[in-house]
Amino acid sequence: MGSLKHQLPLALTITLMSVCLTGCWDRTETNDIAFILTSSVDIEDDGKYRLSYMLPLPGSMGGASGGGGGTSGGKSYYIDSEVGTTLREASSRLQMRMSRRIFLSHRRTIVIGEKFAKKGIGILFDSVPRSPESRMTAFLVVTKGKGYDLLNTEPKFERFPAEVIRELTKSDQAIGTSTKDIGMALSFGSDPILSYFEPKEGQAAKEPSHEMQMIGYGQFKGDRLVGIYRKQEANGLLWLKNQVKEHLLTFTVEQDKDISIQVTNGHTHIMPKLKGDQVTFQIVVDAIGIVREDHANLDLNKAEILHKVERKFAEQVKLSIQDAIKQMQKEGTDSAQLGLIVWRSQPNVWRNQLEAKWEELFKEAEFSITVHASIPDTGLINQNVIKEGM
Repeated sequence: MGSLKHQLPLALTITLMSVCLTGCWDRTETNDIAFILTSSVDIEDDGKYRLSYMLPLPGSMGGASGGGGGTSGGKSYYIDSEVGTTLREASSRLQMRMSRRIFLSHRRTIVIGEKFAKKGIGILFDSVPRSPESRMTAFLVVTKGKGYDLLNTEPKFERFPAEVIRELTKSDQAIGTSTKDIGMALSFGSDPILSYFEPKEGQAAKEPSHEMQMIGYGQFKGDRLVGIYRKQEANGLLWLKNQVKEHLLTFTVEQDKDISIQVTNGHTHIMPKLKGDQVTFQIVVDAIGIVREDHANLDLNKAEILHKVERKFAEQVKLSIQDAIKQMQKEGTDSAQLGLIVWRSQPNVWRNQLEAKWEELFKEAEFSITVHASIPDTGLINQNVIKEGM
């Protein structure tokens, strides 16, 4: 009985406390939310901004059909678009015709149309950070033509085009360009780069697919797009930024016969030298590659032949760096953030003598480039397996 007397007050206390607890009065049900997978921003001929959203259709996602299909065989997403004098106004107009609340936390990429990028992307850094749902880790990419045209491609490997954009941007072959990275570069006064995409028709298929392709990096002067780094220039930019990614180099070695070397690793050391207003950069590169294909039928067992290929390999890396520098100096864009290297080396000189006129000084800067290339791996074979004597 004594224990029961002690248990009754405890039970009464717990009951009274539970009455005071509040429920989830401000909760939002999942089926009341419109998840944004990706968005694009464009500028119209009349100067208004066009905002496009890609949203999944939950009712069409039950099946496991390929190419974005659901149980009915249709797309498992849809794209809607609206214009406004500001991006927020366009978003508000979209919300007014949606039965679910727009939710941005799942957005991983923002596609910027070429015309918008040429006018300036600075407005994004006023619009995006003001929303607590927007992630600063979302990737910013530029596309040829209109941003919504890239959203309307229909890649075959992924259910949503948004996934293709994200995977290509963060792949081992690309430099990820997040909203945070671009914002930090612009706040420092540097010239950022953004992954550059274009719609691409699939080839040799009975029914051509509407794919997308990453072709390089957008070259920005401040927040404005002024050019594109393609192929060799893009590779050279990776070396200058010391962010080398795996990529393939194909070049002629002898008698118009080509060889393909895959760059697997590398390191770049850049040392600035200052003499008055003259800036010189000493660039030393270590490049490592693997032979992937050899149409010249070289005997790579022989040291002198292998060294010859390594010298040609080094020449190709040097050419790519020179092409990137040439394009940077032509537009006066420090895409490799070499000014940051000068600032770290001599902060007082940078602040007092160089920063204010860096664009002019950079255009006249000189570069000394040395490349050490090695091919420690010639593949599983040293010669074509059907060559005589094998």
